[in-house]
Amino acid sequence: MSIHRKLIPARIAALALCAGFMAPSSAAEPAALIPWAADLNAGTGVSLMAVQPRAATGAGLVLQGSVVLPAQQSELLSMPVSGVVQAVLVSTMATVRAGQPVARIMSPQLVEWQREWLTAQAQAQLAQGKAQRDEQLFADGIVSEHRRNESRAGYEMAALAARERRQALRLVGLSESALAAASMTTSLSPLLTLVAPAAGVVLAQSVLPGQRLEAGSPVLSIARGGQLVMDLQASSQQAQGLRVADLLTVDGCKSPAKIVAIAPQLSSLTQAVMLRAELTGREDCLRINQFVQVRSQGQTPRSGEAAVLSVPIQALVQHAGQTYVFVRQPKGFRAVAVRTGDGGGKEVPVLSGLQAGDQVAIKGVAAIKGAWLGLGADAAAATGAGK
Repeated sequence: MSIHRKLIPARIAALALCAGFMAPSSAAEPAALIPWAADLNAGTGVSLMAVQPRAATGAGLVLQGSVVLPAQQSELLSMPVSGVVQAVLVSTMATVRAGQPVARIMSPQLVEWQREWLTAQAQAQLAQGKAQRDEQLFADGIVSEHRRNESRAGYEMAALAARERRQALRLVGLSESALAAASMTTSLSPLLTLVAPAAGVVLAQSVLPGQRLEAGSPVLSIARGGQLVMDLQASSQQAQGLRVADLLTVDGCKSPAKIVAIAPQLSSLTQAVMLRAELTGREDCLRINQFVQVRSQGQTPRSGEAAVLSVPIQALVQHAGQTYVFVRQPKGFRAVAVRTGDGGGKEVPVLSGLQAGDQVAIKGVAAIKGAWLGLGADAAAATGAGK
């Protein structure tokens, strides 16, 4: 009878232990301890890593985008007057200097403008002579002050009209020497040579000889020498870990890039946040419209900002719609539920659930999960070794 009484507790304990292995729902609780002997590590390939704060906020993110030419580094040469293209003197990808002839056009409108300028200049000269005569007559008391003032105002308005027409011709592209020659000889020329507004490389040529164009039509697009920039796209979650001045590693470039601007709004088409970055060094590794892929180096967290922990992606376990990691305890492992952030690299940021210094399993995770779900440590070890 006494022996039977001694066996009852032992049987109850055995049944309780078996029930623990057979009931995955209870074993899968995050707080449950998974018994694990140190000698099982060798057979299952389990290895650990101490959780450390990420070296930089947003580090490890992979972003994509394209290289663009900033608007302030591009020049557009357009038709100053309507006319017909006589010759195109440069081609696409050609390097040009400021003031270099790039096209010749013939414009009847240019002849009309010259005629208007010469007419206004002649009228200004007549008004000047009349104003001088009336000034002398007023001094002699022959004409009234009102007439003298009218003559003076007439000359000023005629001179202003002449200067206006002359300035219009200068804006069109006629040089001072050409204007002086036209003023002396009163000859009118329909030919105009267009010159490059700045030194750079011709990106696009929009005209052909014989083509008739209206004023304002584009002729050439020129890229001035300077720094290219990258327009990148990030999800709203990725953008939360990025700040202006964060560094980016650019595939194919030695110098890192720096984020110079982050758009305050989302793209209506892609729902992405647009970022602009530029290289920190002078390096010929980018081309306009080039597709680029960058990796965020991030930035050290500010004072008072919580450090972000990270774990390798292989340390994460999915179960019942929840993400877990296995944290080493003195007598085994504990499945800890974690909340992860968005990461595009080999490591994933952990927003909650872990503390710096926790030892998490990064290899042999399948064997630990098997023991957690009720296979038992020995069976899990065999499963892990088989894999």
